[in-house]
Amino acid sequence: MITLLAYKKPLSLVTHLYRILAVTVILLPLLGPTTCAAQKKTRSKLRALAVVELPSSARVGKDMELPSSARLRAIAIFQNGEYLDATIYRMNPMPMALEPGTVYDVLQSGDSLGLLSIESVSKAKDDWLAAGRWKSSTSQLAAKQAASAPVQVSLPGGNDERPRLKRSESSPAAPQPAPTPAATPAAAEAAPPAAQAKPGAPSAPDDIDPSQSDPDRPELRRRAATSVSSTPATQVERKRESVRTVVSAHAPAEEGASLAAPVLKKRGHVELQFLAAISDASPYDARSYKFPWIAAEQQRLTTAVEKQAQAELATYAGKSSQVLVPGSFTSSVQAFDLDYDNDAELVLTAKCALRKKLSTAKAAPLNAYITYVVHEESTGDLHKLFSEITDDDHLDVIGRMELVDAVDADGDGHAELLKKKLG
Repeated sequence: MITLLAYKKPLSLVTHLYRILAVTVILLPLLGPTTCAAQKKTRSKLRALAVVELPSSARVGKDMELPSSARLRAIAIFQNGEYLDATIYRMNPMPMALEPGTVYDVLQSGDSLGLLSIESVSKAKDDWLAAGRWKSSTSQLAAKQAASAPVQVSLPGGNDERPRLKRSESSPAAPQPAPTPAATPAAAEAAPPAAQAKPGAPSAPDDIDPSQSDPDRPELRRRAATSVSSTPATQVERKRESVRTVVSAHAPAEEGASLAAPVLKKRGHVELQFLAAISDASPYDARSYKFPWIAAEQQRLTTAVEKQAQAELATYAGKSSQVLVPGSFTSSVQAFDLDYDNDAELVLTAKCALRKKLSTAKAAPLNAYITYVVHEESTGDLHKLFSEITDDDHLDVIGRMELVDAVDADGDGHAELLKKKLG
């Protein structure tokens, strides 16, 4: 399920649930007081939210190379103030969020890592996955700098003659085009029917792309098309191909790139890490949502949020006559500034061992897991926003949560917390 937890002042909770097949995430918008520099923008009419799955061993950064095993999974579509299930939104024959040519901006805490252009889509049961062409932020910057570099010119003899571009002395002369032979009756008879068709004759109904005849059809960010010799498949042709297990569509290729779209292959069981990705039909600004804390502030806030989380765990354990095993509490704390108000939102995920009060020290402990989110008030106090606890015996009822990232899911300039739930 996707759970949208919207907090407003006075604090009240609004919850919306969405079915998301194999992936479970939580969106947690924190709507607090805004400053002049963080006023809300007009919301985007159409924005797609997705996650990119890649091996945990892959290095993440602005100059990263995306592994061939990386997959993009569509999560939600935000349209006109509503979150919709991206896996079923405008199926024709695949979800609109995964149509070949759609471009996703892969992010880390709001910073752009690069662009992923969808080229291949695969469906296994009810699970849609996509792969495509990757361009890191570093390679994009290098291409822009190369395009804007000045052209080298030479002034022969150091005089005031006109500058001339340097030319290769051994460049061969351009070949002359061969004369076109006159058409013969035999050649005309051998020509295919398409060549003998009269100019301007209407094409068959199967060649019509329904999406092109609908001017009101919404569209996500698309890759700029370049002229190619082959004709892209129509919507009708793509429907015919959808009966196959793998749907492989070829989008117009960029200069210097191959036209062949990669085919999604089954990958073995590997540990994964996740990155958030968005595709928006309107321009938007990418900015970091990391909270810039110093070492002393990090130590103070981490200690404070860990103390609150351990108290939550102790209360949870007491309901089943259990206690926390000393020294077993391990946590990870991340800090964000989701509203640009200079107040931190802290996300703690922790693991702790529990033991029955009257059990011996040799008894096997029970592992408990907590996800705990707090907001730092202007007074320095930490206000709890969200808490969920589970243990090894209840993972099938309440899955264990892990943070994916902070991402602006609705395009209003404020970030939400994207979380995944593990069974």
